[in-house]
Amino acid sequence: MTQKGRGLLALLGAAHSLNHSLFLITPPLLLIIMQDLNTSKFILGTMGTIASLIYGIGALVGGPLADRICETKIIALALALAGASTFVLIFAKDIIIYSLALFLMAAWASLYHPVANSLISKEFHGNMGEAMGIHGAGGTVGVVFTPIIAFAIGIAVDWRISFIVFGVFCILIGVIMSRNRTQTIRNTSKLGILEVFKIKGLLIILAFNIFIGLYMKGIELFLPTYLALRPFQPLGEETAKLWAATAATLVLANGVLGQWLGGRASDHIGSKKVLATVSAGIVAALIFLLFTPTAFAFLGVAAFIILYGLSFYGHQPALNSLTGVMTPLERRGAVYGIFFFTSFGLGSLSQIITGYLMDSYPSNPEYSFYFLTLVAAVALILSTLIPDKRQNQTK
Repeated sequence: MTQKGRGLLALLGAAHSLNHSLFLITPPLLLIIMQDLNTSKFILGTMGTIASLIYGIGALVGGPLADRICETKIIALALALAGASTFVLIFAKDIIIYSLALFLMAAWASLYHPVANSLISKEFHGNMGEAMGIHGAGGTVGVVFTPIIAFAIGIAVDWRISFIVFGVFCILIGVIMSRNRTQTIRNTSKLGILEVFKIKGLLIILAFNIFIGLYMKGIELFLPTYLALRPFQPLGEETAKLWAATAATLVLANGVLGQWLGGRASDHIGSKKVLATVSAGIVAALIFLLFTPTAFAFLGVAAFIILYGLSFYGHQPALNSLTGVMTPLERRGAVYGIFFFTSFGLGSLSQIITGYLMDSYPSNPEYSFYFLTLVAAVALILSTLIPDKRQNQTK
């Protein structure tokens, strides 16, 4: 990897981190925001859901743009305008202005993922998997530390300042990114996007991606609740609550290593082997969580945290790399956009089912995770049908 390549990847890692950070400021400050804006958890949750939909749908716009416009220009503009949107919160005295700022941040930030993945797939040919892994790890680091930093600033100064601080960093990285122009292949063909899915094997990857999104979104939202509703008696109720509060952070911490390992492994042994291995790891993690005897519950949760963190985040660089080599250069942005939308958008449907099962069987919260385990098992089966990228490289 050249020095210029390392510099670009460092910038993209910072951009990726900040892209996620903007949406991780609210959770630790939710009660403060709710009181200050005189609103409810339900309203804030509804606004958050709308912002998530905007974030997913926007990828369908960002992807095709990446096929026609310089990727670094789009990333720079998206970061700068998402950061600038945080300044709207200076005037937030009610839920309307807060929601406007949130929606603007989501709209601009939504352009990022398909554009960045498209750029990496074109700039890092020989070590695409490793580059995808480093980029993913940058985003995961931001996810780990943002809530702590945001909470500290919000408590010491004001919750609005937490957003603005991260917004300023977004603008700075955007300005720096605008000075790093890249020359990649633009889309000059008339090939329709639906024609792309006639590429042998791509539909299997899309189906695999959808099932990943389904279990990912369910676990992401309900893991702390599951651990809190199912106290592990030998640990004591307070210890069980501590696990519930810290499990997600510990999963993310393992995810940083998982991103790097998944990227390196996909370059050396191929993405298909990596995806099959990590899919098995995810199923195993859920089995440990659900079926470890109560007397050893501590070990079951610990095994889940390690296995799920390494496996789930390990799949991302491998899947992004495989998608890149199987998709025509001039259509990669659009395909990455569709993949991001199906994972984050369609994947959210599992939250409805998981929430319904938890509400319907309050004394048996494990039923909801049986459902998620079944979804993960389907993803494991699909992973065995994925083509080997070394046999499907796009010329």
